[in-house]
Amino acid sequence: MSHANGMNAGMGGGGGMVGFPTPAGHQSDLNFIMQMVEDLSRQLEINQRMTASIVEKIGKVRERAKNMDLTNDELIALVSAEMNEDTNNLEKENSELRQQLDKSEYNKVENWKLAVHGANILSDILEKMHKFKEQHEKDTLAWHKNYRKQLADEREENLNLRNQINDMKAAACRANEHLRGLRRWLTDHDELNELRIQNIALRQEKRSWKRMALPHLHDSDSEFSDDDDLIDPEEKKRLAAEAAEKRKAEDGKDNGEGGSGGEGVSAVA
Repeated sequence: MSHANGMNAGMGGGGGMVGFPTPAGHQSDLNFIMQMVEDLSRQLEINQRMTASIVEKIGKVRERAKNMDLTNDELIALVSAEMNEDTNNLEKENSELRQQLDKSEYNKVENWKLAVHGANILSDILEKMHKFKEQHEKDTLAWHKNYRKQLADEREENLNLRNQINDMKAAACRANEHLRGLRRWLTDHDELNELRIQNIALRQEKRSWKRMALPHLHDSDSEFSDDDDLIDPEEKKRLAAEAAEKRKAEDGKDNGEGGSGGEGVSAVA
């Protein structure tokens, strides 16, 4: 027994075949088609029986005409009587055959209309596909043209930027070369070095004269400070000696305070 979804029908045939469920819409279409096939089979069976009966009766008529010496009218009357004995309702059979013929003609016309409608739909789809293809090719060509234009513009812009970068590098190289030349000229120029040495010596001499002229000022006063202290080794030595003497004085003062405090504690005891 076949199931509504076609599972048993698929599993029943073929031995090891595995059935798969059929969608509901497809199964309803298959059921309708099978019903139509069964109706056609029954109608064909009826037509075969009727055809066999007609052939049999024609054979009887031929046999009567062959064995009996009868005129045409007598033969027709005899055969008509025999046929009327077997078939009592020819009008009903004729009506049924007429209805089936009309139905087949109607189905033929409807099938033709359906075929024409399907052909029109296919032609419309084909026309739309051609239009879509044409429009798609136009859009694709326009997009490629625009893309190539943008790519050319970007390449030109990149080329300009690379040229500017190369120009900047060349200018930086020239500036660096000028700076190196200037530094080399300043470093290797004998007159400038001599003037620099004389300037430093004169400034140091000025500071020494200031110290002698102003003995009441401390040696670390800002009056005696100058940038030359950073490169004057003698000044560094003097500052280091002054710091050492200051630390020694502070250490002696701390030791004196500690000794006096110890003597006071022993006297109280």
